[in-house]
Amino acid sequence: MKIRDIQTAVIEANYDWTIVKVVTDEGIVGYGECFFAPGLTRTIQELKHILIGQDGRDIDRICRLLREAGVTAGSGTGGIVFHAVAGIESALWDAYAKWLDVPLFRLFGGAFRKRIRIYADCHAGEGLSSLSSICTPRIPWWMSETGETVHFYEIHMRAHGGLSEEAKELPDPSAYAERAKQVKEMGYTALKFDVDIPNPYMRDEFNRCLDNREVDLIAGLVESVRNAVGNDVDIAIDCHWRFSSESAIRLAEAIAPYRLLWLEDPVPPDSIEALERVTDYSPVPIATGENHYTRQQFHDLIVRGGVHIVSPDFQKTGLLEGKRIADLAETFTVPIAPHNISSPIGTMASAHLCASIPNFLVLEHHGIDVPFWEELAIGWDGAIINNGYIELSDDKPGIGIELNEEIAYQYRRKDEPFFDRV
Repeated sequence: MKIRDIQTAVIEANYDWTIVKVVTDEGIVGYGECFFAPGLTRTIQELKHILIGQDGRDIDRICRLLREAGVTAGSGTGGIVFHAVAGIESALWDAYAKWLDVPLFRLFGGAFRKRIRIYADCHAGEGLSSLSSICTPRIPWWMSETGETVHFYEIHMRAHGGLSEEAKELPDPSAYAERAKQVKEMGYTALKFDVDIPNPYMRDEFNRCLDNREVDLIAGLVESVRNAVGNDVDIAIDCHWRFSSESAIRLAEAIAPYRLLWLEDPVPPDSIEALERVTDYSPVPIATGENHYTRQQFHDLIVRGGVHIVSPDFQKTGLLEGKRIADLAETFTVPIAPHNISSPIGTMASAHLCASIPNFLVLEHHGIDVPFWEELAIGWDGAIINNGYIELSDDKPGIGIELNEEIAYQYRRKDEPFFDRV
């Protein structure tokens, strides 16, 4: 199974979904997905020369060659090259499993489960929030009145989605509660929402410190969501690395009565010491890991940082390293809840890996507001996510779906190549 070509396409959705297409000399096509990054498709094209003619079944060897090719660019422990390699690797696994005519989870040791639990990333209100490859807000071209992508380059340091104006109104707890009820009615048994939100109580957007009123505000939002969904739905909150360890601990103490599944990314990802202070004193489980890439980094998170739940993103780590990270976490009885903001291609690859992981907890879905998310997949009967679960089967080889390239082309990023189309 020799690699004949590597092609890319970018779908402009709530994020840039970069899809890698591997074409083999036997006519087998594999699809994979990368985590977004500026210059990503160019990086993949640079790596392409190493891939052509290689046996596509030698996946571990190929990925080592590709990562070593990026070492001189400063990407020995993470970054854009890792994103590129992860997408290529996933496409190779899809093609290899198709070559063997088996579902992907068989290649990672088989399934502990075939029903993969999904949690919904949601916020107050409805409507698509979209970020560019450099994490600035935008209106995708297919949503804008002009038919061109509209970018907003001023970004608020404490707004995950980015805001160009200072927040003057308090967020409405009832809006969060209503959205949470909608998600529960969709069948999800777990949900997550952001709490690093702009608000009138902010004193400084750079010092990472929470005002007491901000802590009370966030606790009120959590309380409202808990009252709306009851105790049979798990709730997690995301801080996006915005807070100091002291502020994160005060926040954790304030939300402890609401029995959260986890508090995510409370402190910057480059400070193990800050994470350790939070995990030592937090009454709420702490999850982190989406900005880490290797099992060595996750060893530090677990052993030195004391993290309670690890959340690698397999579109960054790659699938095989993701399995190794999960195995490492299992030796410390630490559950794994993968971060996932991808299209159906990345989501299905992640779901197959989750099937093979004994300590799997729940997988993220960040596309409930993308109107064409389900349409991107063909070869699947009904909805991919049904009542908060993905049901895998033995009769669908590879990741179990193919990319609907016609739908993908309708929502493509116009300044990027779309596979081999001119």
